[in-house]
Amino acid sequence: MSVQHAVQVAVNRALRPTGFQVVRGHSTDPAISPFLPARRTIKQAAKAGKSVGDFLDSYSAEPGATAATVDALLEIGHLTPDTVDRVCEIGPGSGRYTARVQAAVQPSWYEVYETASDWIRYLRGELPTLTFRPTDGHTLAPTPSASVDLVHTHKLLGYIPFVTALGYVDEMARVVRPGGVVAFDLITDDCLDDSTTKVWLTEPHRMSIYSVAPRAWLTDFLAQRNLELEGSRFVPLSGGRTELLVYRRR
Repeated sequence: MSVQHAVQVAVNRALRPTGFQVVRGHSTDPAISPFLPARRTIKQAAKAGKSVGDFLDSYSAEPGATAATVDALLEIGHLTPDTVDRVCEIGPGSGRYTARVQAAVQPSWYEVYETASDWIRYLRGELPTLTFRPTDGHTLAPTPSASVDLVHTHKLLGYIPFVTALGYVDEMARVVRPGGVVAFDLITDDCLDDSTTKVWLTEPHRMSIYSVAPRAWLTDFLAQRNLELEGSRFVPLSGGRTELLVYRRR
């Protein structure tokens, strides 16, 4: 850790109770720090002879998981070019979900919130039509309320503290228009079957990176924000699975 970064972390730790933080291009809050560095991931993908998306599928889930997730999102949400014009995505990272959603619904506006500067540079080269929103790592403040047809995130909420994930979910409910779709995957209590918990208990230090959300409570929380559950699908994850939840704004 550089001296500058150490100072930023210390200052943000002191400022956290006030609701403010110092940022430089992306958030330095350790609660939402980047998961996989871009340069190393891209290099490993090239060495394996795979696209970055296919490499990440093999690394964190199983081959084809990204395509299957996007297909499920489109099917459950009834998302087509006729129903989606404006999209917001949180934490696109490598853009493996972004590219597939863009190709499927062909929106005129696709904005993203990404905290990792190295992945931002990569995305600017790979997907130049994206609009990058300034991010604090906790909110979607630059996006107006009821302004997007689809707001989604993948392989993010299950890795960050539950209160941070809940804040994002609350913001997703705010920015989606009536009739629009909110979609995200996380580790719900329904994901924790006996075989999964056995794996977790054999590797508690590795599995401590995950956080678990109460599914029924979360659905009630979103119902209070006029979001109704349309459907769900389990998604493979290293050491278990997440659940893709798709809601529609009434």
